[in-house]
Amino acid sequence: MLILLFYCLSLIALAIGTASIFMALIEAFPEKCLYYHFFIRRPINWSIFLGLIIWSCILFAQQNEFPIWSIPPLILSGMALILTYKMDQNKAFPALFFPKIAEDAEKLPLKDDMEMAVIEYNGLTKCYPLDYVMHHHIINDKFNDKIVALTYCAMCRSIIPFDVTEIGPLFVGSFKNANMIVADKRTKTFFQQASFKSIIGKLHPYELSMIPFQILSWAEVKATIEKPAVVAVSEKDFRDFELPIAGLWKKIVASESTPGLSAKNRDKTFPARTHVIGITAASIEQQPVYLKKEVLAKKIVENNELDFVLVAAGKTVNAFNNRWNNQRLALSVEGKKIIDQKSNSCWNIRGKYISGEIQQDLSPISISDEYWFSWIKFHPKSKIIRL
Repeated sequence: MLILLFYCLSLIALAIGTASIFMALIEAFPEKCLYYHFFIRRPINWSIFLGLIIWSCILFAQQNEFPIWSIPPLILSGMALILTYKMDQNKAFPALFFPKIAEDAEKLPLKDDMEMAVIEYNGLTKCYPLDYVMHHHIINDKFNDKIVALTYCAMCRSIIPFDVTEIGPLFVGSFKNANMIVADKRTKTFFQQASFKSIIGKLHPYELSMIPFQILSWAEVKATIEKPAVVAVSEKDFRDFELPIAGLWKKIVASESTPGLSAKNRDKTFPARTHVIGITAASIEQQPVYLKKEVLAKKIVENNELDFVLVAAGKTVNAFNNRWNNQRLALSVEGKKIIDQKSNSCWNIRGKYISGEIQQDLSPISISDEYWFSWIKFHPKSKIIRL
């Protein structure tokens, strides 16, 4: 009976040690299970492991002979304890906190076609290579007296910077519906990254505040920003992205598989990893969405009903308000410049003023360049606009 108890406890520990993975991948488990598991997994598994060791020592003291039968369950509980730490989303994708900015960005191992998240906020402009951000999923950085958390869910390619000044830095809490769950360091409240909304925790209900940003190639950054501030990176920061199981990531992205979101609950209007451009600006409630390849082909796409324009540059898309002084602009793309045909005003591809009558920058609109399956899952009322 005692042997059975030892094995039962070790198997319970093993289930707890791996639960952060299978609960994230099986939709039947609610997010609350992941939340409470986050707090109890280590104390329980440490208690089981130490309890079995102490129990074995007591039996040895009583019988003057070590119970050999206790070794397998001890090993199992020890493995469970290791897995409790190893199978932690926060360990697999460690968030960065206030990284160093390179003294000379030109000396960094950057290629012209590398995509970068460019955040201009609170008087500062900083650039982050996406191939670098992908390994961490979250980069927390200071923009003078503001704190911004740049989040990047690799599974659904949702890249979203949040102003987290009020709640503090974020880290990867878990994973659900093929999208990461982020949490704040101070209260450990869980938030669904793609929807911005809290799930459970001390701050619930609470909604994260997205800030506008742009995705540009390194070549476009150099052409539009004098002495760009880029996070310090090295060659090893651009290693191929991998999940804890080698080779698994390439198989996933080459398929229609969306771990954590079953095929029956996935919208199949388009292939799962179709790139789309969704409007996330809070001022635009309809949140329309476009196929990215169609926007790239058109170069510039006006939405006169909602007063914004999409501008394609290379392989990237950004959005701007297309009104000035209650007048609609007639924007076009000519080379690497945006031109208003009415006023002959000119801006660079970032919307920064160059010349002409309208002597101010274009106003950016928040968008998300992500996969179709994720966008429509978290924005079910979104209207697809075909060009």
